[in-house]
Amino acid sequence: MFRTLLYFFMFVSGIAHSGQTMRLVSAGGSITEIIYTLDKQDLIVATDSTSLSPSAARNLPKLGYFRQLSVEGVLSFQPTHLIGAQATGPEELAEQLRAAGVSVTILGEQRNLGGLYDMIRDVAVLVDAQDKAQQLINAIDKKVAALKIQAHVLAPSTALFVMSTSERGLTVAGGNTVPQALFDDAGIVNAAANMQDYKVMDNESILRADPDLIFVASHNVYSEQARLALCQHPALKATKAGKNCNITTMESSSALGLSPRYPEALQAIIAKAALIEKQVD
Repeated sequence: MFRTLLYFFMFVSGIAHSGQTMRLVSAGGSITEIIYTLDKQDLIVATDSTSLSPSAARNLPKLGYFRQLSVEGVLSFQPTHLIGAQATGPEELAEQLRAAGVSVTILGEQRNLGGLYDMIRDVAVLVDAQDKAQQLINAIDKKVAALKIQAHVLAPSTALFVMSTSERGLTVAGGNTVPQALFDDAGIVNAAANMQDYKVMDNESILRADPDLIFVASHNVYSEQARLALCQHPALKATKAGKNCNITTMESSSALGLSPRYPEALQAIIAKAALIEKQVD
């Protein structure tokens, strides 16, 4: 049955592609956001469910979670190209789409500012927006440089980024994560830096780290009441951050993934660190 569908979509795709401009499926919130920032959103015919920024992207047809896309679902939009973030899948997706005549590019993952620039350049080549990409990179670089100067005058502090909570403990951002890159640029010590990637941090380790600041992904805290409740978490309430409820919610897509809004995420972290410094004074 699948092979019959594949042959059908190959036939339709061949007709649709001849003489037409790019019809693009974007898989991954960062990819979609970059395409919009490069003013190439008119090429997009469908995205995955994580593509929610900018707000206009929410109105595009959604194909589901980018790690679990359906070949039939993608092909139903008669795309010429798919650009996906790392882990776009399932595993057989790319091969089957290529067999149907779709150009598939899965970009590698890096988790720092240099990685964002590489992603912007790679996407720009695919959508023919190299000049716009360089302008975007220059603008981001200028903003980040200015923010790092602001951060330089702040007293050193320690912070923890909480991605999610569960009965097992708090899943936090360790080394080789976007929050680690943001903390580095803000001159802040990551309390979980000795861990790699996103891992559960036990209560004792959090207490020993005793962070001054805690940032939490917005998808995990939906209200002010939930934020205040997190201050009473057994692993947090005895820390300096917990005692003063210095917990700040940050929008998940820009704080956990590479995004052209990197400067805005950095600015939010620096502003919170400056506020804490005033409280101490």
